[in-house]
Parts: sequence; structure tokens; C-alpha cells
Amino acid sequence: MADRCRWDGDIETFHFPESRRRDFTRLGRFPGGLVAVGDAVASVNPVYGQGLTLATLAASSLSAHLRSGASPQAPAWAYFRRLGVVVDAAWKVSAVADLAQPHVTGPYPPGYRLLRWVGDKVVEASVIDRAVNEEFMAVVNMRKHPRALTSPRLLLRTARVLSGIR
Repeated sequence: MADRCRWDGDIETFHFPESRRRDFTRLGRFPGGLVAVGDAVASVNPVYGQGLTLATLAASSLSAHLRSGASPQAPAWAYFRRLGVVVDAAWKVSAVADLAQPHVTGPYPPGYRLLRWVGDKVVEASVIDRAVNEEFMAVVNMRKHPRALTSPRLLLRTARVLSGIR
């Protein structure tokens, strides 16, 4: 099909300028009957492949809010709180990874260096051990919250894998 079609114009690339996040729960007021969705709420670095997952989970948050029986005329605070959990998970994964880039100078959140060191060890173990890899990929693919990577069970397994103890 592509060989038979006429081009409408030149190929253009999109340059991702930066990750953005807007926390609507911090507003003092918000009009009823409106919600923010998609990039109006958050856009994360596309290199980590979380955009569609984030959009799907955000749609699920909106669906849950609409099914909850909340008044459509009232501000959607419950939706924004529910959505915040989803955005927070995607944000943590992409922001920590972005901060690891050599050209990024921060600001770094408190505890970043320890979190980064632990994360590097989990990634190292995930190459060797299937169970660690499955847990790591569940976080990357947003099936689990990033705090799953700091569970005592996973950290113990990571330490055992890296020390050669099975």
C-alpha cells in the first residue's frame, strides 16, 4: 500500500522536549463537569515505552470515576486522586531513569543516589535471574508500582543472585 500511495508531505520528527506533570489535586478549585486527560495531566519520556500504558490506566481511572456515581456537576477530585497514583508510578520510573543520564544535572530528589544504586543492582540481577527480571519488567510495564523493586523479598533475592547464592 505504501508503494502505491502519494506522499502528503515530508517526514517530520517529533523532538520530546521534557517530561511534564500537572497535579490537579493541588488546585484550590476546579470546575465541575470537566476533567483533564492525556498529556494535559502528564507526559513522560517516550523512550521508556510507558505512554500507551499510562493512557490506558488513565482511561481506566476515568471510567472508575464515572461508574462511581459521582455527580458530573461536581469537581472530579476523586478522579484526580486516582489518576495521581497512576501518574506517580510512571513518573518515578521515567524520572529516575532520566536522572541517570550523564547530561542531566538534577535536581535530584532526597535518597536518589541510594535508590539509583539499588535500582542498578536489581537491573544487574534481572539479567541473571528470571524471577528478578519478571518483577523488574512488571514495574517497567506498569503492572506493578515502582515500590515493588524495594520489597524485602526482591532485595534479598537480588543480593543472593549477585553474590552467587541460590
